[in-house]
Amino acid sequence: MKKYNNLLAVIEPKRDYQVALKRAIEFARYNPNATITALRLIYDFSYDIHILNRKKENSTKEEVERVHLEALEAEIKKYANPDVHIIPKVIWAKDLGEAIIDEMINGNYDLLIKGANRHGVLDSIIFTPIDWYLLRNSPTPVVIAKEHPWDASGNIVVALDFTSGQKRNTNIKLLREAQMLATITKGKIHLINSAPVLLPTVMLEVPNYAPEVYAESILKEHQRRLIEFAKQHNIPPEQCHIEEGLPEDVIPNLCRVLAPQAVLIGSAGRSGVSAAFIGNTCEEIVDYIDADLFVYNNKTIDENKD
Repeated sequence: MKKYNNLLAVIEPKRDYQVALKRAIEFARYNPNATITALRLIYDFSYDIHILNRKKENSTKEEVERVHLEALEAEIKKYANPDVHIIPKVIWAKDLGEAIIDEMINGNYDLLIKGANRHGVLDSIIFTPIDWYLLRNSPTPVVIAKEHPWDASGNIVVALDFTSGQKRNTNIKLLREAQMLATITKGKIHLINSAPVLLPTVMLEVPNYAPEVYAESILKEHQRRLIEFAKQHNIPPEQCHIEEGLPEDVIPNLCRVLAPQAVLIGSAGRSGVSAAFIGNTCEEIVDYIDADLFVYNNKTIDENKD
């Protein structure tokens, strides 16, 4: 965490436990130069009070801002650490996602930390449209923090993708980030990969074709790529794990075994159907593992190519 000097933690209303702020403070322990900005967003109700004159509107907004700032300062005191510098900040926003991204850009932050949203009825983790917007558009890595104690010596999982050569930069970037985190926290890196076996329809009509042989060949090829990648970066084979299946199934399965503190994954940051697929994968990961999710989109990867 040494390179993360400027952290932005999103403070969310009506939450008894501000996991993003707590995690930011824990990260700051590894960097004495780190500064945390605790951000509280206020919905801009200007259009809702258009019947008020401008003077009355400004007065009302100032009062609302004062109340929220006092509440934010009281919230920060619950987690205050004399060794960590925390700045309370309240901003108005018509669109919460856009406001956070604008603040990220204008404030020159290094890392965005947001707590996972737990659904009150289903008691599961869900991603809101704001979460998806942040993952796709953030200029920095995004940490979706879970409510678990941070164990400095815990496992760090890197989810690799060997489906195309274009994923090479993403794989290397994720590993470099994990190595930095492991060096500081003394954690152990584990590389994981899924081998999705998508059987071509035309192959079903080929005489003497054996689907199980095809599936085995796909798995072996992914294993070869995983071990080769690990060898290039001095990761021992026993810290490499692979299963046949789709990533949204394999990653949670492997994480249940490895019990990591953090999972690093790349996001294509697309829109439309492909974004929905990516979203489903991430949601499965968040819902079924008790670990922080570090997400790196194309903007983050492209700006930090090795």
